Amino acid sequence: MLWLTIRQLRNGTAGTRKKAAQDLDRDPSPRALSALAAATLTDPDAEVRRLAAVALGRLGHPGRYEPLLKALRDKEPEVIKAAMSGLRRATDERVTRELVPLLHHQNFGVRTSAAQTIDTIRWVPRDGEERLWFQIAKGWYERAAASGAEALPALQLTIQTGPGSAAVRAVEALGKISDPRVVKLLRTCLQSDEVAVRITAADSLGKVGGAEAVETLTACLRSTQVQVRVASVQALGKLQVAEATGVICKLLRDKEWEVRQEAAVALGRLKSSEACQPLAAALDDSDADVREVAAMALGKIGDRRSVGSLVLALKDEVASVRRMVAASLARIDPDWVTLPETRTAAEQLKVAIQNAEPAIRFFVAQLLINLGDLAPDALFGLTSEDHLASPAIKRKRMATNLFIGLLEDPNRDVRQAAAESLGYLGGERARQALTRTAGDADGDVAAAINVALQALGTESSS
Repeated sequence: MLWLTIRQLRNGTAGTRKKAAQDLDRDPSPRALSALAAATLTDPDAEVRRLAAVALGRLGHPGRYEPLLKALRDKEPEVIKAAMSGLRRATDERVTRELVPLLHHQNFGVRTSAAQTIDTIRWVPRDGEERLWFQIAKGWYERAAASGAEALPALQLTIQTGPGSAAVRAVEALGKISDPRVVKLLRTCLQSDEVAVRITAADSLGKVGGAEAVETLTACLRSTQVQVRVASVQALGKLQVAEATGVICKLLRDKEWEVRQEAAVALGRLKSSEACQPLAAALDDSDADVREVAAMALGKIGDRRSVGSLVLALKDEVASVRRMVAASLARIDPDWVTLPETRTAAEQLKVAIQNAEPAIRFFVAQLLINLGDLAPDALFGLTSEDHLASPAIKRKRMATNLFIGLLEDPNRDVRQAAAESLGYLGGERARQALTRTAGDADGDVAAAINVALQALGTESSS
């Protein structure tokens, strides 16, 4: 019965009042308007006030506006949000006047709800400040950042009171504002409990730039948080801070591979010869990605003193590293094979012919052949005619050599495909390699090798 529910809302225990408010929400009646208004504004229990505000908003009666507008001044954010939900699509002009100041509220949820409620009402901001606070409350941080320094107070409030996801986006927006105060704000963000906020702050400092930002980022290289160190070294590299070269070089010895990799990338951007020796040492890093990036960085720096270290890295066990090393050597000097630094380093490469995997042996042997340190027929039956071959023959030889190396790949499918391809390509080198691997432990691979050898049986060498 309605009269009993209203009576319980006014005089019952806290639990009874909550249930009465919920009942009135499920079965709204204009006759409950007075009781719900009183409960919304005066009940000592915040949850009762919230439930009463929700039920009051459901009435759809014009009399709800007055108590709901007053409830916007409640000290509890949840009560305020409940009151705002009942004011959506309101036609009373007083609503916007009460809602707009809530865009400055200290509670993130209240600001967001205010913007969402305003969105349901016809409203035109009176000035740029109102528009800006509305944009921030709606989550349009980049749009607000376009207003420049005027957006700083609203963004700062978002960072201080918003959830981590909102704080990160607000910090990103700070990186788009050119104002001396931004660096100070970002430095504060580096102390955040949220790792993502600290990482984004370092990234934004790299976008803002300036001496103070560089100083802050350099200090961040000592952070205990891996991703903060990564973001900081990335930022310094993008800023082209030459004076940070020495500090970044030390990060090539960082215990985390991500940091070492980004340090190498940054040094490649800085292009300082000071980094050549540390990067050369990084060519022996335990992580292949670090070695590859170190080789790329040395190519970008372009110092001939790196040639010897890069030539020695041609024996790297990872193909992608070898390719990057070769590309960097060509970048330093297209005729790098003839350099005295290359010849000196090549002496140390001869050991790789006996100890390395087939693909490496061939790669190194080709270099030594070009240097005159090996006879052309030293590997896989190479002949002096190879040097005079046409481009088409050279391409065929390159493919043959690639598949020869793949005959010893750990993957049996790769070995089988390589055997089939060599049977198609033909040639004495293919025959020798297939004969050498005819005893493959995998039956299907062995069968493919046998078929390929049969196909080569009547061919002459090429």
